Amino acid sequence: MTEIIKTDNGHLITIDGVPYARIPSINGATDTFEPIENGAWKWIRRTDRPTDRMRMEIILLGGADFTMVPAVSYNGNGWGDVPEYVGDRAEDGTPWTFASHRVTIPACTYSENEKISLALMAEPNSNSACSLYKTEEGQKHVLIFPEEEQPKTLQRHFWGEPFQGTMEPTDRFEGILLAYPSDGRKHRYQGLLDFAWRYYGHPIAPPRKAEELYRLSIAYTRFLYSRERDGFAGFVSGSQWHPDTCAYKKKEHYYEIGWVGQSASMANAFLRDYLKTGDRDNLEIALEVHDSWLKYTETNGEFISAKMGYLPTLTLPYETMTPDDVDSWTFGEDLYESVLNKVGKEHLRDEKGRLLIRHDACNLGTGAEGYFEAYDLLKKAGIDKPEYLKAAFDTCNFALKNQDEDGCFAKAWDGKGNVLAKKGTIGCFLILPLVTAYRKSGDKKYLTAALRAFDFYYAELEASGFTTAGALDTYSIDKESSSPLLRDALALYEVTGDRLYVAKAEKIAWYLCTWMMHFTIEYPEDCLIAKLGYDTFGSTSVSTPHQALDQYALRDVLSFLKLYEITGFVQWRERALAFWCNACQGISDGTLFLNRRLRPAGAQDEAIFHTRWGRHAIKPFSPSQWLPAWPCAFRLENLRWHEDWSFFDQGLTEIEGALK
Repeated sequence: MTEIIKTDNGHLITIDGVPYARIPSINGATDTFEPIENGAWKWIRRTDRPTDRMRMEIILLGGADFTMVPAVSYNGNGWGDVPEYVGDRAEDGTPWTFASHRVTIPACTYSENEKISLALMAEPNSNSACSLYKTEEGQKHVLIFPEEEQPKTLQRHFWGEPFQGTMEPTDRFEGILLAYPSDGRKHRYQGLLDFAWRYYGHPIAPPRKAEELYRLSIAYTRFLYSRERDGFAGFVSGSQWHPDTCAYKKKEHYYEIGWVGQSASMANAFLRDYLKTGDRDNLEIALEVHDSWLKYTETNGEFISAKMGYLPTLTLPYETMTPDDVDSWTFGEDLYESVLNKVGKEHLRDEKGRLLIRHDACNLGTGAEGYFEAYDLLKKAGIDKPEYLKAAFDTCNFALKNQDEDGCFAKAWDGKGNVLAKKGTIGCFLILPLVTAYRKSGDKKYLTAALRAFDFYYAELEASGFTTAGALDTYSIDKESSSPLLRDALALYEVTGDRLYVAKAEKIAWYLCTWMMHFTIEYPEDCLIAKLGYDTFGSTSVSTPHQALDQYALRDVLSFLKLYEITGFVQWRERALAFWCNACQGISDGTLFLNRRLRPAGAQDEAIFHTRWGRHAIKPFSPSQWLPAWPCAFRLENLRWHEDWSFFDQGLTEIEGALK
């Protein structure tokens, strides 16, 4: 039994009478603890006189085996090569402090050892911050009033100034305390996430009906269709604001078969639309795009090309340039940011002097899956394209040939198949097409390779408590790499019938949920996020260096729904609905006028800078202003793979076991 026991100098958290954490008292204040449910309390601190600052502290005695500030720090970070919060304090020895809204559970800190799990949280929008750091006595959790971020704030690939807030003096402060005994496993944040969902979550409705979302998504996909001078056709990666023309323009001349660009998925959306409506324009465009990726590929033919680039900026002399050489007026906002981040750095180049294209596992895996799906859709239309099937199998065979003994795949290759980057969970993107190859061919070599790869990547999650390197514009701990691993686990369950993969899928899903916003942040009325009407609840943060919210959880809607159907655990269904409703906000119908800019129909921000995190071109607390292809592609995948659209229209109407 977990209890809080009063002592002469504070309180102790005990399990069956044994103390595992200490809550120090402070002079002039009284602490009380109101039970919420077993192992959870509202911590109320009353002071003898009003004060304008407070630190509420809990110490996990003896230290922790694993620590987490959800979506900010996983065991102190340090995996990767870009600026992020590393360790528990900055170079000058000052412990990091984080604003409540930077964390996906308000001001939440979590730690565990072999005996106990401990978490400290705040009420939403309570002008608070948090800190988590080692002391001689143990791991210290701190809830801080008023909001602060010290000694500096993380931005996109650079550091910003510290922040110190203010508050009116008060004599009452509140926190939420969670403590529960170990069940012998590592990374036991499942209990925290389950509690946070039921305590902070709320109903959320879809902003638009599925039929309208489908129409707008098809419209924006059509807008992004482009053809190059040499005949290559595809869907460009998005649209961006161009200061020189005072308008949103397509990000010309750059294509990806997956990841941001999603050319394969968008072409398949057009094939599905042809089967649904008979629109031959969409059929012809889809065929042209799929054929182009095979005809104009710059690889050695062993695998599908990941990217096609016709941009003049690919040949800029970045190595000798300075930031002053980059004129923000001549680039779209997103491209300006991309160019600026390349300046002064060494880059690999091809024989033509262009930046070397990296053919990554994310694009190759989704590309191969895309061609498998395209082949099946066209068969329904009475069209046989064996070259599509061959392209998908060729990519799977390349994966087999390049799989390490331990089951690992590389992160990226050049066009000749030479490895450019090795580490990262991103390699698991190749597992799903291998499973599909096994289903289509019956050849067990594909299933054997998929099983070996899954075992390797899942073992990394089991060992470390996080996954890595799925987001291609960073190299870090992140969310995006857990999404394909979840799909892989569910696919392996379907082909093997082994329930062990269901348990592993749930472990992956709980990790993914650490990136999910469990509460609604309130913004001032004059803030761009408020003008957009954006609710943060249900969104997901990107990575430890990229602390913005995006729509990537669209990829996970059907995975979570499948988990619910297999396990009956209703929270998976609830979270799936919250993913969908959140990610369908802010879509333009062609009349959305935000930041004095008119947006094209179907367009949507890639991300919301919901906290004190920004880019060189876009400040914090703003929509990204970058309108990429991928949200439309993922939305259309949901709508063609789950034909009962009533699921998408119903919204999240209640949370089972809600605590408020």
